[in-house]
Amino acid sequence: MFNFLKGRLLLVRLIILGCMAALIVIGVVVIYASGNPNVENSASQMRNSGLWKKQCVFAAAGFAGFVLINSFNYRKLGAISPWLYIIIIGLLGVLLVDKYIINLPFVPVKHGSRRWLVFGSLPQFQPSEFFKIIYITALAWHLRFRSNYRNFSALIAPFLLTLLPMVLILLEPDLGTVMLMMPVLFAMLFIAGAKLKHLLLIVLLAILASPLLWLQMHDYQRMRISSLLIQNNIDGSSTWFRKQVEKHEPLAKTLGLSKNQLRNWEIDEGYQLTRSKLAIASGGASGQGYRTGPFIKYHFLPDRHNDFIFAIIGHQWGFAGCVGLMGLYALLIACGMEIASGNTDPFGRYIAAGILAMFTIQILANISMTIGLMPITGITLPFISYGGSSLVVNIMLVGLLSNVGRSRPFSLAVDRD
Repeated sequence: MFNFLKGRLLLVRLIILGCMAALIVIGVVVIYASGNPNVENSASQMRNSGLWKKQCVFAAAGFAGFVLINSFNYRKLGAISPWLYIIIIGLLGVLLVDKYIINLPFVPVKHGSRRWLVFGSLPQFQPSEFFKIIYITALAWHLRFRSNYRNFSALIAPFLLTLLPMVLILLEPDLGTVMLMMPVLFAMLFIAGAKLKHLLLIVLLAILASPLLWLQMHDYQRMRISSLLIQNNIDGSSTWFRKQVEKHEPLAKTLGLSKNQLRNWEIDEGYQLTRSKLAIASGGASGQGYRTGPFIKYHFLPDRHNDFIFAIIGHQWGFAGCVGLMGLYALLIACGMEIASGNTDPFGRYIAAGILAMFTIQILANISMTIGLMPITGITLPFISYGGSSLVVNIMLVGLLSNVGRSRPFSLAVDRD
C-alpha cells in the first residue's frame, strides 16, 4: 500500500512538472512571436525582439529555485517562516521609504510605481512577488493549530498577517497582488476548518465597507472598475448601462466619469480592453496562425507579452488554443488537489491549498480582465507572461508543492507505526 501511494504521488508530481514545463514553453514561444512577427519591416520587430531570451534565463533561474526548495524537507521552512515574513515586510517598507521620505538609488520608479529593488549589476527583483511564497508558508504555519482559526477572535491574527502587507503593497501601488491575498486567505481558512458563519460575517463587513474604499480610490482606479460597466460590445454598439451613464450626469459623477472620458473611452482608458477583446475575437476557432495576424504585425495591444498575453494566444491559435491552455492549467490544479487532499500533515495541506488558490485566482483574474469580466490590474498569467520575479516565484511555488507531495508518503508511514 505504501509503495502504491508513493508511486501514485510520483506520477502526480511528474504530471505537474510536465504541465509547468509545457506552459513555460508556450510562454516563450508567444513572447518570441510578439517581438518577431512573420512579416518584413514590421512595426513590432524593433520592440521586444529579445525578450524571449530573457524569459529563458528567468526560467533557468526558476528551475534552480525549484531544485533548491526541494533539497530539504518543507517542514523546515515553517520554522523560519516568521523570520522570513519580517524580512520581506522590511523590504516592502523600504519601497515606501523611497516614496514618502527619501529617494533611494536602488528603488527604480516605473509608470509611477515603486515595486522593484535593484542592487548594482544584479537583476532587479520584486519583493511583492517573493512575498507570495513567504505569506502562504507563514500563514500555513500559523494555521496548523486548530485554536488559531476555530473561534472568531482567533481570526484576528491571520487577518493581521494579511492586512499589513496588503496596505504596504497597495501603497506601491500594486493592486494586482493585493487582489490575490484576501481570496488566498479565505481559501486557506476554509480548508483549515474555520467556521463558515465567521467567514460570511467578514465578507458582509467588507461589502458594507466597500463604499469607503471606493471614495479612497484614485480616479484611474475607479475608471478601471467603471470600464466593466461602460465597455462596448465587439461590434461597437453601446451597452444599455453606458447609455444610461451618458444620459444621467449624477450617475456619471458617482462612477468618477466625465463626458469627455465617456466620449474618448475607446482611445483612452478603454484602449487596452477594447483591443484585447478584438484580438481574441479575430482569432476565431483556430486562430490567425503563429507569428501572423494584425495584432502580431502591428503594436495595437500594449503589454501583449505580459498582462495581455492571453489575447495574443487567442489571436494566433483561436478558441482551440485557449481551451488547450486552460486544459493544462486544469490538469496542474487537479494534480495539486491530489497532493493536498490526502496529506496528513496540516502544515503541508495548508501550503498546498494556498498555492492552488494562488494559481487559480491568478489564472481566472488574468483571463477575466483580458475578456472584460474583471478590472484591468497587473496580474500576470502564470508561467506564460513575461517577467522575471513572477516566473521564478511561480516555478518555486510548484517546487514547494512538489516538496509537499514528495514528503506525504513518509508522513503516512510514520502515522501507521
